[in-house]
Amino acid sequence: MSRPRTAVLVLVAALLALVTAACSGGSDDGQQPLAASQQSTAGVVPGYTVTIPKLNESSQLIGLGLNADKSIQVPPLADPMQAGVYTKGPMPGQTGPAVVLAHINANGTPGFGEGFHTLAAGDTINVTTPNGPVRFAVTRTETAPKAEFPTADVYSDTTGPELRLITCGGTLDRSAHNYLGQTIVYAKKV
Repeated sequence: MSRPRTAVLVLVAALLALVTAACSGGSDDGQQPLAASQQSTAGVVPGYTVTIPKLNESSQLIGLGLNADKSIQVPPLADPMQAGVYTKGPMPGQTGPAVVLAHINANGTPGFGEGFHTLAAGDTINVTTPNGPVRFAVTRTETAPKAEFPTADVYSDTTGPELRLITCGGTLDRSAHNYLGQTIVYAKKV
């Protein structure tokens, strides 16, 4: 008997919270709290590109899987403008919440997720998929403390295609080189 999809997604959310707890703070001294083993080495997922017109940003999506400890991989810090998609869940354009992760910065260099906190209801996010373009409209953006990650809001089943953009956010703990929160952008297909 297989587990219900929501239960699997809640487990994935808990694992995501574990890995994003170590978000890069873009330290001035070059310290990188994320181990190389936590960063994806997968290549581009053919046919998938995310574009955010308001931020004038675009990134092909690389595949993100699970680390040996079952935490979700993140895009490589060496390329902070690289976004990744969790390939074990719905892909953008499929029914359910597709999850795209990006860094807010890395070693002082702005990342693809740097402007996520500025996205507001009605802003558009365009995703190229192998089946054609899919347009999403932001419904809301929030920055939540990592200890209060909104698992159900992010990963619960949806009736149609939705998108979640996730990056670090909130206050930067400079001594730990770690953001204390996570910024989550919620969007629905239009």
